Amino acid sequence: MAPQTFVELGRLAQGTIEAHAAQAGRLDELTERVRAGEFLSPVRWSGLDKMTLVRCVDGRVPEDGMNPLGPNSAGGTESLFVADDLTARRFAATDGTTAGGYANVVSFLKTSGFEIGGHTDSHAAGDASGCGANDKLALIYAFIVEHGDALRGVAAAFGIAISDETHERIVANAEARTEFSNGVSLFRILAGNADSHFVDVLAGNHQEVLTYLNTVPGTTLDRDKIAAEFGNDYQVFNVDVWAFEDAARVIAANEEDAMRKVVALAYYNIATAYVLAGPRMRVTATDFVLAT
Repeated sequence: MAPQTFVELGRLAQGTIEAHAAQAGRLDELTERVRAGEFLSPVRWSGLDKMTLVRCVDGRVPEDGMNPLGPNSAGGTESLFVADDLTARRFAATDGTTAGGYANVVSFLKTSGFEIGGHTDSHAAGDASGCGANDKLALIYAFIVEHGDALRGVAAAFGIAISDETHERIVANAEARTEFSNGVSLFRILAGNADSHFVDVLAGNHQEVLTYLNTVPGTTLDRDKIAAEFGNDYQVFNVDVWAFEDAARVIAANEEDAMRKVVALAYYNIATAYVLAGPRMRVTATDFVLAT
């Protein structure tokens, strides 16, 4: 029997984004070529560039055709707010809102010279930002509370070490969070402070069929390469796991705090997939093989 090189989210998945019948023809091909790293391109990542998590995992491409390559995590820079909110809460707002905490993180990064980023989309309206990791933040926190053990299992399967204390802290802080600002409020904080280079307006509807956990340092999934080969009918959620440690250190009080934030980033990204995607959404990583 051939080894299985991906897992599916399965019954806990709450969303609707997954492969549909018309995408079945090249799904296996895409899965293996993404897993092999064929569509990776270098990102700028050094102390001089001062880049942290600046792009979302969203598989769509910007409507202006510009596709700057930076490390990906759910919500882009918003991931760093979540990582702190689920751990030390160094950047918590006095009013208790997520918008206030996010504003504090953005201010700190800007003052420290770091680039920030995220996105809206071409059909966002009302209170929605157009970023599911942002707009569904309350549901993502609720998933962490209800299914923390499942998240821990998935993270461990992909090589992330998690202590009992860190796991319990993250779940408890997710449960304690009761105030969630609407998505457009958080996006306005970003748009008012970020260089437009990393604030995207993404085009069209979701066509993601795969979630890729990228562990190759200094690289990210190049969505232009995928579109050139597969068209717009096949998209991939990409999480640059390799970037988590350095990104966490930017906002951490010490190394212990940073390692807790790495776990929080993993939980947030995996929970985002469960909330946005359907049960048949595939998850893979470079060199990942499921023991059978």
